[in-house]
Amino acid sequence: MYQALYRKYRPKNFEDVVGQEVIIKTLTNAIKNNMVNHAYLFTGPRGTGKTSIAKIYAKILNCTNLTNLKPCEECISCKQINNNQNIDVIEIDAASNNGVDEIREIRNKVSLVPSNSKYKIYIIDEVHMLTNQAFNALLKTLEEPPSHIIFIFATTEPHKIPRTILSRCQKFDFKKISNYKIVDRLKHIADVENIKITEEALMEIAILSDGGLRDSISMLDQAVSYANDEITLNDIHDINGTINKKEIQQFIQLVFDKNMVEMLQKIEEYEEQGKNLVKIVQEIIEELKNIILYCNVPNYFPETVDYYETIKINVNNKKLYDYIHSLSELVGNMKNSSNNKILLEIEFIKLMEEPENEIVPIKSIVENKIISQTQVKQENIEQESNEQQAKVNVQEPPKNVSEPSSLKKRNIDLTFRLSEEALQNLNELKKIRINNALVAVSQKNRNLFKEKMESLKDLLMNPDYSKLISLLFDGELKAISNKNIIFVYKTNLLAEAFNMELLALEKIFLKQFKENYQLIAVDEEEWNTIKNEYNKNKNQYQYQEEKIDIHKIFESEKDPTTKKNIIDDLFENMIEYDG
Repeated sequence: MYQALYRKYRPKNFEDVVGQEVIIKTLTNAIKNNMVNHAYLFTGPRGTGKTSIAKIYAKILNCTNLTNLKPCEECISCKQINNNQNIDVIEIDAASNNGVDEIREIRNKVSLVPSNSKYKIYIIDEVHMLTNQAFNALLKTLEEPPSHIIFIFATTEPHKIPRTILSRCQKFDFKKISNYKIVDRLKHIADVENIKITEEALMEIAILSDGGLRDSISMLDQAVSYANDEITLNDIHDINGTINKKEIQQFIQLVFDKNMVEMLQKIEEYEEQGKNLVKIVQEIIEELKNIILYCNVPNYFPETVDYYETIKINVNNKKLYDYIHSLSELVGNMKNSSNNKILLEIEFIKLMEEPENEIVPIKSIVENKIISQTQVKQENIEQESNEQQAKVNVQEPPKNVSEPSSLKKRNIDLTFRLSEEALQNLNELKKIRINNALVAVSQKNRNLFKEKMESLKDLLMNPDYSKLISLLFDGELKAISNKNIIFVYKTNLLAEAFNMELLALEKIFLKQFKENYQLIAVDEEEWNTIKNEYNKNKNQYQYQEEKIDIHKIFESEKDPTTKKNIIDDLFENMIEYDG
């Protein structure tokens, strides 16, 4: 019966392992210095050697004729381990044996001494699949294990393992294997097996395997069955549903040229040929990255690339960054979709429809709209003020109007809508909320709440909320303490727009999160000042009761005829909805 190449060339000793030198050195020194631990946790991507190293380590520990820390492969223990027949080295797949009963069975047997080996070793693969009850049953054994017991856990998702288990294990992080090391290993296998394969095909296999040696060997095995004689780059593309670099470059050129008809025809061809559209998008992203590198660091490339020279005339960094960002989001959406072709077509149509083939982020649109709207309003106010001043006797001394110290006067100021008294109250409210947000500020709470806020993005499609939510996500949550939150914006315009909509935003938070939050916004310049002050006097911050009625601040605007939402003013005619 034919044996798959990945099984045939599975490492049998540490010398055969590729790309995990640090881990091998640590385990080797542990054996030399008689510092073998009772529990190990091997984490990392699939196909990087976790289970293989676990078996080799078990073989070395139990080998009776060990020479230079290399198993003899001849003793009874080595032969039995190689044939999966050693009753003292137990491999368990936690995906199918994840219950508390299986772990209790292990716990009942750990007191039994090994039959014909030095150690009884349990290798539990995909350990994150164990239930909480199973982990709890395992805890006592890990706490006080017999001297002859060793546990080796392997997982691709260590974040799912309880901290109580993690703290009792010696943890090893397996890294992805470099493309060049994968190519060297594949060359060795090809030479032994008399497989003819080009250098380009080997490198493409390494790239597609994404750091997993087992995946690359399996891909080579599949290519041997597919190709008639020598394995070429086109054979690898056919097997994996990808396209070659030249076709990727031609497709990108169609997008930059806004050739929508040919672009759609190409996608149709890829679909008919059974190409993997997700992988094609990933290759487009990789090629866009190369264009950015060439445009900015041409010396990074060993030689001049004519294609990149042509492309960089028509593109700029911002456009490339925006393309990569949009396509990266598309990859995530396509992985969860049943019709990738439609998503791909719509995304590229959207990119190509942008004026001058350039994507304009919503933040830029908002800021430009704010500036244009507020400039008009400010000019009207200044004109009215000048007309009134002309009627006043020039000999009359000007009145001194006090200006709040914590709100700096800007050329463009949305708070002109408020009366002087309301403006002072807003300023005082701002001070209190900043203070209360910093009283017990927590980085952990900030990260958790930022994740929680992602649910608000669902409201972007709701015309009743879309403009407010767009404004909200133009800023960044910088500090949270209990129910007080500070948002920071790049410009004072956006921060003022946020503060003018506090009531509406807090109502959204209450509806979404079922709790009352006190929000406030500042710009980056003011935030830097706040941070410096906080770092100097953090111990002096005390909670202050919020006595100002926020509703009264916005009840009296200077112009009673402009009662509609300020965001509608700023965004008018910018977003349209059907129906």
